[in-house]
Amino acid sequence: MFEGQVLNDRYKILNAIGGGGMANVYLAHDTILDRKVAIKALRMEYAHDEEFIERFRREAQSTISLSHPNIVSIYDVGEEDDNDNIYYIVMEYVKGMTLKQYIQQYGPLPAEEAVDVMKQITSAISHAHHNEIIHRDIKPQNILIDNKGNAKVTDFGIAMALSHTSVTQTNSILGSVHYLSPEQARGGTAIKKSDIYSLGIVFFEMLTGRLPFSGESAVSIALKHLQSQTPSVRRWIPDIPQSVENVVLKATAKNPFHRYENTAQIEEDLATVLLPSRMNEEKFSPPEEEGEETKAIPVIPNDHQLAGNHNGDTVIHKKTESETEEEPKKKKRNWKAWTFSILGVLLAAAIFSIFVLPKLLMPDEVEVMDVSGLTYEEAVNRLNELDVEIDHDQENSEEIEEGKVIETDPEAGSIIREGTTVTIITSLGPEKEAFGDYVGEQYDQVKQILEGLGYDDIKKFNVESEKPEGEIISQDPEGEAPVIPEDTSVRFEVSSGPPMVTIPSFKGSALEEVDQFISNNNLVMSSEPEEEYSAEVKEGHVIRQDPAPEEEVEEGTEISVVISKGPKPKPETNSVEYTVEVSQSNGNGNENENNDDSGKKQEPEPVKVEIYIEDMNNDGSVPYKSEEITSTKTYKFDVVVAPGKTGSYRILVDGNVVDTNTFTNNPEGGD
Repeated sequence: MFEGQVLNDRYKILNAIGGGGMANVYLAHDTILDRKVAIKALRMEYAHDEEFIERFRREAQSTISLSHPNIVSIYDVGEEDDNDNIYYIVMEYVKGMTLKQYIQQYGPLPAEEAVDVMKQITSAISHAHHNEIIHRDIKPQNILIDNKGNAKVTDFGIAMALSHTSVTQTNSILGSVHYLSPEQARGGTAIKKSDIYSLGIVFFEMLTGRLPFSGESAVSIALKHLQSQTPSVRRWIPDIPQSVENVVLKATAKNPFHRYENTAQIEEDLATVLLPSRMNEEKFSPPEEEGEETKAIPVIPNDHQLAGNHNGDTVIHKKTESETEEEPKKKKRNWKAWTFSILGVLLAAAIFSIFVLPKLLMPDEVEVMDVSGLTYEEAVNRLNELDVEIDHDQENSEEIEEGKVIETDPEAGSIIREGTTVTIITSLGPEKEAFGDYVGEQYDQVKQILEGLGYDDIKKFNVESEKPEGEIISQDPEGEAPVIPEDTSVRFEVSSGPPMVTIPSFKGSALEEVDQFISNNNLVMSSEPEEEYSAEVKEGHVIRQDPAPEEEVEEGTEISVVISKGPKPKPETNSVEYTVEVSQSNGNGNENENNDDSGKKQEPEPVKVEIYIEDMNNDGSVPYKSEEITSTKTYKFDVVVAPGKTGSYRILVDGNVVDTNTFTNNPEGGD
């Protein structure tokens, strides 16, 4: 299939996202439900096998009935009846990675995490078994881990359909020999316990980050599944609890009868496997079967007669005495001939089993082609021609462009068997580092640091700002962005400080002019201008200012001015004249009719005069003048009143106020 192709007038192919020996997987858009889906399409070489197609349809339809949170949902099954004969399954699109990739990136997994993933996988397989569906191809490549850590099993149905084909097809298409149960390896029919065995191998790989068996060929690995016990997990990870390892050992027992009876038992075991009371339990060992041990068979003397098959051995009937006497030499020759014949047959069988039979059973050899420099999708399409399983890995590369293939594993030119997994390694580009967050730092210091780290394209853009001069206020790339120093253009916006304003001379300017300048330049006038008298500056105009003229200030700076009130008013002198009269009568104006000296003139009695002045020169608390007089007298004095003030006086004669007045000096001409 190609990008942009539409299946069933509904599913638009976006791009290839994986593939293997049995099918290719594409990301597609469901145009009706407006969602992304994954489409697995059978490879073309199997699209014309009627028996296979019928089984594929039947098994795919049965898989749709599976509904479980840890099983990739099947939405639809379809076919395109054009010349291509495309048979496909529409599945849930899981954004994440395969468990294989997850193990490669994070493995070995901690026991707690591995047990959690194992619980999810086992629950999914248990659901399938309950519906009488055997997966038959359980492996990390068929288990997806989404971005939330949830495991989802996929490839139900197809594996079952493929299992009905010949051994060669199975080896060629499935290519899962690393996870193959012994009964499948010897060509037997897969059963539910075969899935349990594969689960155990997957659990082993999660815990150790490696496979239990490896070899130069698929046959050698299959033989190890048949003959060798599963290695101890604790051999590589000593801290793994024995109870956890026991799950692996019991699930991967060679004899299916020694494994868990069903997946429900595994779930029960996993539920308590991390309890402290179980962690140091006895190591699981499958019971030995009769016939498994190598036994030494004693040589039986010629004259020994076996009593019967009491011990289960083969009975050798004794010849009569006459027969023994007549053919003693013939018997010896026959015995030797039979011995050599048996040895010859055994030797021939051994040679056939070792050198001939594997070649008859194993898949064809193919050469890994060179796909370096291609995109991942192009490489998948090329390698699909070899009938191999495909895995995907990524790594940094200084030479290979991001997204292009660096190499394959096995490498190009290697001779491998069909069904072998080939890992396509694509480039992530040069290794990236996190760019720092330099906002708030001084540009000159940051520039020096970055140049030392290999950044050679650094540009500065000055921006007026409230921030201090030289401070970085924004950057590109942003902080923590993954970058390659020598390939990255760095842009900094750097504060040139707040906008500066040059203060002119305001002296002699009207206050309105000052207010206009302040408003136009984002300055601030101090609360209330001070006022002073000035003989030089006109009233209402500026006498002096702060800041001084020609000084540069930031926006928002406070400006203060002193305003003239005009010339200083003079004191007002108010002249006062007042006469105190003293009466010139006798006896103070009283006649004494009985006095003999009544015609004689008498001196007037003294009069006490007090004058109080309150003005700019006197505070009025003490008399300005105080005296006693015996004759009329006129007093003259001045009341000097300061501008804007009042002044007053009081004249007392013998303690009685005889005159008073108040004067006001109002320079503005008010009342």
